[in-house]
Amino acid sequence: MKERAMLFGFAIFLAASIAWAHGDQDSGAEKFAGPLWVWAAGLGLLAVVIVVLFVQARRGTLIGERFRGFSRNARLLLLRSPFSGLSVSLLRLLFNLYLIAAGFDVLFVAKFAAINWTCHGLSVIPSGILSDLFGRRRVFLIAYAGNLLATTAIIFITEPTWLLVLAAVTGLFEGGHAIVGPPFMVEQSRPDERVHLFSLNGGIQVGAASLGNLAAGVLPFVFASLFDIGPESPWARRAALMCAVPVMFCSMIPIYLIKEEWKPIDIKRWLSGIENYGRIGMLALTEGLIGLALGFSAPFFNVFFAEHLKASTSQIGMVFALASIASAVFTLFIPIVVRRIGRVRTVTFVKLLGIPALLILGTSQDIGSAAAFYIITILLIGGPYPNKGISDPIYTLFAMEVVKERERGTTNGIMHAFVEFPMGIGAALAGPLMAAGDWQTAYMLSGAILAMAFILYYLYFLRLDVQEQVIEPVAAQG
Repeated sequence: MKERAMLFGFAIFLAASIAWAHGDQDSGAEKFAGPLWVWAAGLGLLAVVIVVLFVQARRGTLIGERFRGFSRNARLLLLRSPFSGLSVSLLRLLFNLYLIAAGFDVLFVAKFAAINWTCHGLSVIPSGILSDLFGRRRVFLIAYAGNLLATTAIIFITEPTWLLVLAAVTGLFEGGHAIVGPPFMVEQSRPDERVHLFSLNGGIQVGAASLGNLAAGVLPFVFASLFDIGPESPWARRAALMCAVPVMFCSMIPIYLIKEEWKPIDIKRWLSGIENYGRIGMLALTEGLIGLALGFSAPFFNVFFAEHLKASTSQIGMVFALASIASAVFTLFIPIVVRRIGRVRTVTFVKLLGIPALLILGTSQDIGSAAAFYIITILLIGGPYPNKGISDPIYTLFAMEVVKERERGTTNGIMHAFVEFPMGIGAALAGPLMAAGDWQTAYMLSGAILAMAFILYYLYFLRLDVQEQVIEPVAAQG
């Protein structure tokens, strides 16, 4: 009953918000995100969702496992999730808009994203190997500290060359800590609780991202009123971006508190222990196609709304928050689908269902329809972290379970590299198209490549998922 009421309330709020976005798009240059009742309803619903999900998570009535049943390290990783989702969503929504407000054109924004994602991809394989050899926690803390310093610097520097240098530096450090989470979560949980742990982690991250997106829409107005400047000015957006820095620091504390018992692995034994070349290679190919596809669209969703549809920062924040709330809620129901049709079928069918929404989003000419199709796209396909689709936690879990424990850090590093390096290529190719105002071609290429990726994924991995479903009942009977 609670779930139905929550979903009904969300549907009403979604319809009202989209109607507001459609009706308010011509109201002027300096527009706030609609009437106050819309924001009050949104924040109230978000609070209700958080309370209901927290209560049900503790009772085990929604996700099937009690939060208390997780290990200490797994709970610390879950504790980090809201800080991570909040800080990254705030940075991702505002930073491209900040660059445009500071006088940079769309082509420079695309160049910045291409360099950042390319360097991110280049660093994750070495980082994955290092985490296998020396421990996840150590690699994370070093890389995240560097990322925190580089992010702080990039908010204040406006010289183009140095901005591009810092784009590379932040990408390298981001890759260094991105590989820690999935293999560590697998290692700190039991096989019977992993689906629920990964789903809960994904739901928390995306739920926090919804709050970050709302904050990204409101904070520029707050600082504009405090300092008597325009809400769309670079100074208002820079001040809002600075709010992400202390949140980033808080997200590092749970990792510091983790007690990792790590036995160093001999490099020769590690090299001889890699066995699943075929599975790792197919995961890499799938990720490469996904990254190339997303590079044409996902890093620039905020630019699409701002430049093509002339949406304000607060409108973009509201739309992005709605997408995050929807994804956070429905991610927690994915284990039900997995039990019925399996992990590979769930991931494939959900992703393919989202491609039409992505294609229609690229042809949208008003904020209302674009908001609706953006929400569906994020819900089913997802985007760069923390904008995960509802099936992404299951996709990540399956990848960690089809390889051996000693291969997980390296596998996760390879997957990150093959999604992010091609994403940089896609962003570089999309830049000239966007600068010329041709959004449709970029979105069509994105949809076609995504379809290819998940058809190949389905054809290769379905047999492994089916074999595991057959083995589990036999093992239970034995």
